[in-house]
Amino acid sequence: MTVVLVHGAWHSPWHWHAVVPHLAMPAVTVDLPSCGPEHADMHADAAAIRRVLDEHADVTLVAHSYGGIPATEAAAGHPAVRNLLYLAAYNADLGETLAAFAPEDPAEANIRPEQDCELTEDGMLAFRPDRAMLVLFHDCPDPSEAARHLRPMRPMFTQQAPDAVAWKEIPSTYVVCTRDRATAVGVQRRLSARAQQVLEIDTGHSAYLARPERVAEIITEVAS
Repeated sequence: MTVVLVHGAWHSPWHWHAVVPHLAMPAVTVDLPSCGPEHADMHADAAAIRRVLDEHADVTLVAHSYGGIPATEAAAGHPAVRNLLYLAAYNADLGETLAAFAPEDPAEANIRPEQDCELTEDGMLAFRPDRAMLVLFHDCPDPSEAARHLRPMRPMFTQQAPDAVAWKEIPSTYVVCTRDRATAVGVQRRLSARAQQVLEIDTGHSAYLARPERVAEIITEVAS
């Protein structure tokens, strides 16, 4: 079994670095092109994930946050994927975009683009480092270092829905991060109803940095 790790919006493979050493099986991280110099769209991210899946025979596919949308598209119908694990992730259905997942309670902690993000001169959407330390990495060992590895994206990623839906055909586990300030906990609980198994971890949005050993333990349990 190989674990394929998919990061979230603005992030990079670096953000999984604390989890990988604790896994009991080989792991591969995907570098989503939407967060790289190509500034590609969500479907290009799905294609990049699928190319990694093509190189392996038995995969547990792990996606964090936004990464759940391209992972859901990439895994659909792919013979290598045995399990899906959504970590505070958007296991979207057909026609559902990231922008559509708003908390029912407007006061619930959630990313607020108007204060957390800013447009760069070339039209990219960037997460403000000071806000990232409060919203994404508030319970992590080194919030400033984690924020340093964030990258800008084209705003269109929030408006794109998957073309196919893997969780309808592949067993999935959803991990709710109960102190999340970026993906509202209420939204996570609604999305978790789509999974066969639901677990919780008492962290903010970035459980892979806040409690990497526990995240690795959960991945290993799901994979085995």
